[in-house]
Amino acid sequence: MPGKSNQPVPFDVARLLELLGDELKIYKQIQKLTEKQAQLLAKDDIDSFNNSLEKRAELIEQIKGLHRESDPLMQSYVSTSESSKDRNGDIDKTIKEIRQTLEVCSGLNEDNIAAMKAKTEDHTSKIKEQNAKRKGIGGYAQSVPNTPEMFDTKT
Repeated sequence: MPGKSNQPVPFDVARLLELLGDELKIYKQIQKLTEKQAQLLAKDDIDSFNNSLEKRAELIEQIKGLHRESDPLMQSYVSTSESSKDRNGDIDKTIKEIRQTLEVCSGLNEDNIAAMKAKTEDHTSKIKEQNAKRKGIGGYAQSVPNTPEMFDTKT
């Protein structure tokens, strides 16, 4: 098309840094929530755990909102800084921190999922034991003859 160049759209480094900083803060909040979730699981505080999951989902939605603006800026940054001399140290540092925080969150989340599975299996086995006991008692009650003579104390 005439009048259009193949040059990338210029971007605002300060705005990209601001958005990445906001994203990092939210990921740090997610990390704290995920650490707290491990404690809530250990205490069997399911209501607080569920509330924490909802809060984490809200934070993830905030990150998605930030990405709507930061993704095009990041694409412009990457395309304009092909060589290492064109890179912005602050942007690269923040990206590295975000990745490290995500790795920590991922590990914590995997631990929490394993803990949830173990708790679920434990509760399931307890329920099975209780059901087996109930069936045993029910079977015993059915095998006892229903004769009034057994309970008649006058004879």
